[in-house]
Amino acid sequence: MRSGVFFYSCNNMGLHVTWFCLVSMLYMICGIVCFEKKLLFSTSTGYLKDIDLETGVLRLLGNADSGVFALAYDKTERYIYVPRFTSGDILRFPYPNNKTIVFESVVSGNQPGGIAFDSANSHLYWTEPKEGNIMRCNSDGSNVITIINGTGTPAALTIDIANRWMYYSQDISNGTLQRLTLDGKESRVIDNQASWVYGICIDDQRLYWMDNLMGDLKSAWYNGSDVETIVSTNSTKRNWDIDINDDFIFYTSNTTILKTGKSPGQNLTVVHTDTDQITGILFYKQEGKNTCISKITNIVYKIIA
Repeated sequence: MRSGVFFYSCNNMGLHVTWFCLVSMLYMICGIVCFEKKLLFSTSTGYLKDIDLETGVLRLLGNADSGVFALAYDKTERYIYVPRFTSGDILRFPYPNNKTIVFESVVSGNQPGGIAFDSANSHLYWTEPKEGNIMRCNSDGSNVITIINGTGTPAALTIDIANRWMYYSQDISNGTLQRLTLDGKESRVIDNQASWVYGICIDDQRLYWMDNLMGDLKSAWYNGSDVETIVSTNSTKRNWDIDINDDFIFYTSNTTILKTGKSPGQNLTVVHTDTDQITGILFYKQEGKNTCISKITNIVYKIIA
Protein backbone atom coordinates (compact mmCIF):
# COMPACT_ATOMS: atom_id res chain seq x y z
CA MET A 1 0.00 0.00 0.00
CA ARG A 2 1.39 3.40 -0.97
CA SER A 3 1.75 5.98 1.80
CA GLY A 4 -0.67 8.45 0.14
CA VAL A 5 -3.45 5.88 0.03
CA PHE A 6 -2.68 4.90 3.62
CA PHE A 7 -3.07 8.47 4.90
CA TYR A 8 -6.23 8.97 2.84
CA SER A 9 -7.82 5.89 4.37
CA CYS A 10 -6.87 6.95 7.87
CA ASN A 11 -8.34 10.42 7.42
CA ASN A 12 -11.72 9.08 6.35
CA MET A 13 -12.46 6.31 8.86
CA GLY A 14 -13.01 8.19 12.09
CA LEU A 15 -11.03 8.65 15.28
CA HIS A 16 -10.72 4.99 16.31
CA VAL A 17 -9.43 3.90 12.93
CA THR A 18 -7.09 6.90 12.85
CA TRP A 19 -5.70 5.77 16.20
CA PHE A 20 -5.18 2.27 14.78
CA CYS A 21 -3.46 3.65 11.70
CA LEU A 22 -1.09 5.76 13.78
CA VAL A 23 -0.19 2.78 15.95
CA SER A 24 0.48 0.70 12.85
CA MET A 25 2.66 3.36 11.30
CA LEU A 26 4.72 3.90 14.44
CA TYR A 27 5.08 0.15 14.88
CA MET A 28 6.48 -0.15 11.34
CA ILE A 29 8.80 2.81 11.89
CA CYS A 30 10.11 1.61 15.24
CA GLY A 31 10.46 -2.01 14.21
CA ILE A 32 9.47 -5.05 16.19
CA VAL A 33 11.88 -4.84 19.14
CA CYS A 34 11.81 -2.14 21.81
CA PHE A 35 13.76 -1.99 25.04
CA GLU A 36 12.92 -1.34 28.65
CA LYS A 37 16.05 -0.50 30.64
CA LYS A 38 16.15 -0.56 34.42
CA LEU A 39 18.65 -0.63 37.23
CA LEU A 40 17.93 -2.84 40.20
CA PHE A 41 19.83 -2.13 43.39
CA SER A 42 20.07 -3.09 47.04
CA THR A 43 20.78 -0.87 50.03
CA SER A 44 22.68 -1.38 53.25
CA THR A 45 19.35 -1.71 55.07
CA GLY A 46 18.23 -4.60 52.84
CA TYR A 47 15.78 -2.79 50.58
CA LEU A 48 15.53 -3.80 46.92
CA LYS A 49 14.50 -1.15 44.40
CA ASP A 50 14.50 -0.51 40.68
CA ILE A 51 14.68 2.66 38.62
CA ASP A 52 13.47 3.08 35.05
CA LEU A 53 16.37 4.63 33.13
CA GLU A 54 14.04 6.30 30.61
CA THR A 55 11.45 7.79 32.95
CA GLY A 56 13.41 8.01 36.19
CA VAL A 57 10.56 6.34 38.07
CA LEU A 58 11.79 4.68 41.28
CA ARG A 59 10.01 1.64 42.70
CA LEU A 60 10.40 -0.25 45.96
CA LEU A 61 10.42 -3.99 45.28
CA GLY A 62 10.76 -5.40 48.78
CA ASN A 63 13.01 -5.87 51.80
CA ALA A 64 15.42 -8.79 52.06
CA ASP A 65 15.90 -8.13 55.80
CA SER A 66 19.66 -8.63 55.45
CA GLY A 67 22.77 -7.12 53.95
CA VAL A 68 22.78 -7.69 50.17
CA PHE A 69 26.03 -6.84 48.38
CA ALA A 70 25.34 -8.20 44.88
CA LEU A 71 22.50 -9.29 42.58
CA ALA A 72 22.33 -11.81 39.72
CA TYR A 73 19.81 -12.47 36.95
CA ASP A 74 18.77 -15.63 35.16
CA LYS A 75 17.60 -14.29 31.81
CA THR A 76 16.21 -17.68 30.75
CA GLU A 77 13.89 -18.40 33.68
CA ARG A 78 13.70 -14.70 34.60
CA TYR A 79 14.61 -14.71 38.27
CA ILE A 80 16.61 -12.23 40.33
CA TYR A 81 18.90 -13.97 42.84
CA VAL A 82 19.53 -12.25 46.18
CA PRO A 83 22.38 -13.38 48.48
CA ARG A 84 21.59 -12.49 52.10
CA PHE A 85 24.93 -12.03 53.82
CA THR A 86 23.75 -11.79 57.43
CA SER A 87 20.94 -14.33 57.06
CA GLY A 88 23.17 -16.89 55.35
CA ASP A 89 21.03 -17.90 52.39
CA ILE A 90 20.08 -17.00 48.81
CA LEU A 91 16.57 -16.02 47.75
CA ARG A 92 15.03 -15.38 44.35
CA PHE A 93 11.95 -13.69 42.87
CA PRO A 94 10.54 -13.44 39.33
CA TYR A 95 11.42 -10.32 37.34
CA PRO A 96 9.99 -8.37 35.61
CA ASN A 97 7.09 -8.29 38.02
CA ASN A 98 4.52 -5.56 38.48
CA LYS A 99 3.14 -7.11 41.66
CA THR A 100 4.52 -7.20 45.17
CA ILE A 101 7.46 -9.58 45.01
CA VAL A 102 7.39 -12.85 46.92
CA PHE A 103 10.76 -14.32 47.84
CA GLU A 104 11.49 -17.99 47.28
CA SER A 105 14.27 -19.69 49.25
CA VAL A 106 16.87 -21.29 46.97
CA VAL A 107 19.87 -22.47 48.98
CA SER A 108 21.68 -21.93 52.28
CA GLY A 109 25.18 -20.50 52.39
CA ASN A 110 27.78 -19.25 54.85
CA GLN A 111 27.46 -15.46 54.57
CA PRO A 112 27.19 -15.39 50.75
CA GLY A 113 28.69 -12.24 49.26
CA GLY A 114 29.28 -12.19 45.50
CA ILE A 115 26.93 -13.94 43.09
CA ALA A 116 26.70 -14.74 39.36
CA PHE A 117 24.41 -16.81 37.16
CA ASP A 118 25.25 -18.99 34.16
CA SER A 119 22.02 -18.95 32.14
CA ALA A 120 23.45 -21.29 29.50
CA ASN A 121 23.69 -24.11 32.04
CA SER A 122 21.22 -22.96 34.74
CA HIS A 123 24.00 -22.76 37.35
CA LEU A 124 24.14 -20.34 40.25
CA TYR A 125 27.58 -19.41 41.65
CA TRP A 126 28.34 -17.56 44.86
CA THR A 127 31.26 -16.70 47.14
CA GLU A 128 31.60 -17.28 50.87
CA PRO A 129 34.41 -14.90 51.91
CA LYS A 130 34.57 -16.03 55.53
CA GLU A 131 35.09 -19.68 54.56
CA GLY A 132 37.15 -18.98 51.44
CA ASN A 133 34.69 -20.89 49.25
CA ILE A 134 33.19 -20.53 45.80
CA MET A 135 30.03 -22.61 45.51
CA ARG A 136 27.69 -23.74 42.74
CA CYS A 137 24.19 -25.19 42.53
CA ASN A 138 21.37 -25.62 40.03
CA SER A 139 18.89 -22.79 39.59
CA ASP A 140 16.48 -24.39 42.08
CA GLY A 141 19.17 -24.89 44.74
CA SER A 142 19.78 -28.58 44.09
CA ASN A 143 23.14 -30.30 43.52
CA VAL A 144 25.31 -28.00 45.65
CA ILE A 145 29.04 -28.44 45.01
CA THR A 146 32.21 -26.65 46.13
CA ILE A 147 34.33 -25.18 43.31
CA ILE A 148 37.18 -24.00 45.55
CA ASN A 149 37.58 -24.31 49.30
CA GLY A 150 39.49 -22.24 51.84
CA THR A 151 41.18 -19.99 49.29
CA GLY A 152 41.76 -16.37 50.28
CA THR A 153 38.37 -14.75 51.01
CA PRO A 154 36.79 -14.66 47.50
CA ALA A 155 34.41 -11.69 47.22
CA ALA A 156 32.90 -10.48 43.92
CA LEU A 157 32.65 -12.74 40.89
CA THR A 158 31.50 -12.68 37.28
CA ILE A 159 31.24 -15.32 34.56
CA ASP A 160 32.48 -15.30 30.98
CA ILE A 161 29.93 -17.78 29.63
CA ALA A 162 31.30 -17.84 26.07
CA ASN A 163 34.83 -18.82 27.12
CA ARG A 164 33.84 -20.77 30.26
CA TRP A 165 35.87 -18.68 32.71
CA MET A 166 35.06 -17.21 36.10
CA TYR A 167 36.73 -14.06 37.42
CA TYR A 168 36.75 -13.29 41.14
CA SER A 169 38.27 -10.84 43.62
CA GLN A 170 39.35 -11.03 47.25
CA ASP A 171 38.00 -9.33 50.35
CA ILE A 172 41.43 -8.17 51.62
CA SER A 173 43.59 -5.04 51.34
CA ASN A 174 46.39 -6.69 49.34
CA GLY A 175 44.09 -8.81 47.22
CA THR A 176 44.23 -10.14 43.69
CA LEU A 177 41.94 -10.68 40.74
CA GLN A 178 41.93 -14.28 39.58
CA ARG A 179 40.65 -16.21 36.58
CA LEU A 180 39.30 -19.69 37.20
CA THR A 181 37.80 -22.42 35.03
CA LEU A 182 34.20 -23.12 35.97
CA ASP A 183 35.16 -26.51 37.37
CA GLY A 184 37.86 -24.91 39.53
CA LYS A 185 40.72 -26.99 38.11
CA GLU A 186 42.75 -24.21 36.48
CA SER A 187 43.40 -20.73 37.82
CA ARG A 188 45.77 -17.79 37.41
CA VAL A 189 46.29 -14.35 38.95
CA ILE A 190 45.56 -11.59 36.44
CA ASP A 191 46.03 -8.56 38.73
CA ASN A 192 47.86 -8.40 42.07
CA GLN A 193 46.89 -4.88 43.11
CA ALA A 194 43.16 -5.14 43.78
CA SER A 195 42.16 -4.03 47.29
CA TRP A 196 38.75 -5.07 48.58
CA VAL A 197 37.07 -5.40 45.20
CA TYR A 198 33.30 -5.88 45.63
CA GLY A 199 32.21 -5.09 42.07
CA ILE A 200 33.41 -6.95 38.98
CA CYS A 201 31.93 -7.63 35.53
CA ILE A 202 32.91 -8.47 31.98
CA ASP A 203 31.85 -7.66 28.41
CA ASP A 204 32.99 -9.17 25.12
CA GLN A 205 36.31 -7.31 25.26
CA ARG A 206 37.41 -6.38 28.76
CA LEU A 207 37.14 -7.00 32.49
CA TYR A 208 35.98 -4.17 34.79
CA TRP A 209 36.24 -3.78 38.56
CA MET A 210 35.88 -1.27 41.39
CA ASP A 211 38.65 -0.97 43.98
CA ASN A 212 36.87 -0.25 47.27
CA LEU A 213 39.96 0.91 49.17
CA MET A 214 41.15 3.59 46.75
CA GLY A 215 37.85 4.15 44.94
CA ASP A 216 39.26 3.53 41.46
CA LEU A 217 37.20 2.02 38.63
CA LYS A 218 39.54 0.00 36.39
CA SER A 219 39.57 -2.29 33.37
CA ALA A 220 41.93 -4.71 31.63
CA TRP A 221 42.05 -7.31 28.89
CA TYR A 222 40.92 -10.82 29.86
CA ASN A 223 44.49 -11.85 30.65
CA GLY A 224 45.09 -8.89 32.98
CA SER A 225 47.19 -6.82 30.58
CA ASP A 226 46.57 -3.18 29.62
CA VAL A 227 45.22 -2.12 33.03
CA GLU A 228 43.74 1.37 32.91
CA THR A 229 41.92 3.57 35.41
CA ILE A 230 38.60 4.76 34.05
CA VAL A 231 37.52 6.84 37.05
CA SER A 232 39.26 7.91 40.26
CA THR A 233 36.35 8.56 42.60
CA ASN A 234 38.49 9.94 45.46
CA SER A 235 36.05 8.22 47.80
CA THR A 236 37.67 5.46 49.86
CA LYS A 237 35.75 2.47 51.24
CA ARG A 238 32.41 3.68 49.88
CA ASN A 239 32.36 2.12 46.40
CA TRP A 240 30.71 -1.26 46.00
CA ASP A 241 29.16 -2.92 43.01
CA ILE A 242 29.30 -2.24 39.26
CA ASP A 243 27.44 -3.41 36.16
CA ILE A 244 27.59 -2.59 32.46
CA ASN A 245 25.55 -2.37 29.30
CA ASP A 246 26.83 -2.01 25.74
CA ASP A 247 28.11 1.53 26.20
CA PHE A 248 28.26 2.45 29.89
CA ILE A 249 29.40 1.38 33.33
CA PHE A 250 27.10 1.88 36.30
CA TYR A 251 28.67 1.99 39.75
CA THR A 252 27.67 2.71 43.32
CA SER A 253 29.43 5.26 45.52
CA ASN A 254 27.98 5.63 49.00
CA THR A 255 24.31 6.66 48.44
CA THR A 256 24.67 7.40 44.72
CA ILE A 257 24.55 5.47 41.44
CA LEU A 258 26.69 6.99 38.69
CA LYS A 259 27.19 6.27 35.00
CA THR A 260 30.29 6.68 32.87
CA GLY A 261 31.70 5.51 29.54
CA LYS A 262 34.01 2.52 29.30
CA SER A 263 37.19 4.46 28.54
CA PRO A 264 39.07 7.06 30.65
CA GLY A 265 38.09 10.70 30.53
CA GLN A 266 34.33 10.22 30.03
CA ASN A 267 31.74 12.45 31.69
CA LEU A 268 30.04 11.21 34.85
CA THR A 269 26.25 11.24 35.22
CA VAL A 270 24.35 10.83 38.47
CA VAL A 271 21.59 8.28 37.87
CA HIS A 272 20.08 8.17 41.35
CA THR A 273 20.75 9.29 44.92
CA ASP A 274 19.18 7.29 47.72
CA THR A 275 18.70 7.81 51.45
CA ASP A 276 20.76 4.70 52.30
CA GLN A 277 24.12 3.40 51.12
CA ILE A 278 23.74 1.47 47.86
CA THR A 279 25.53 -1.86 47.70
CA GLY A 280 24.47 -4.29 44.94
CA ILE A 281 23.49 -3.15 41.44
CA LEU A 282 22.18 -4.91 38.33
CA PHE A 283 21.45 -3.57 34.84
CA TYR A 284 18.34 -5.08 33.24
CA LYS A 285 17.11 -4.77 29.65
CA GLN A 286 13.83 -6.24 28.49
CA GLU A 287 13.21 -6.79 24.80
CA GLY A 288 9.94 -7.66 23.09
CA LYS A 289 6.85 -6.69 21.15
CA ASN A 290 4.77 -6.06 24.25
CA THR A 291 7.20 -3.42 25.47
CA CYS A 292 7.19 -1.78 22.04
CA ILE A 293 3.40 -1.76 21.68
CA SER A 294 2.94 -0.33 25.17
CA LYS A 295 5.34 2.55 24.52
CA ILE A 296 3.86 3.29 21.07
CA THR A 297 0.30 3.22 22.42
CA ASN A 298 1.23 5.81 25.06
CA ILE A 299 2.77 8.05 22.39
CA VAL A 300 -0.27 7.84 20.12
CA TYR A 301 -2.66 8.47 22.99
CA LYS A 302 -0.86 11.71 23.81
CA ILE A 303 -1.01 12.75 20.13
CA ILE A 304 -4.76 12.31 19.67
CA ALA A 305 -5.94 13.14 23.20
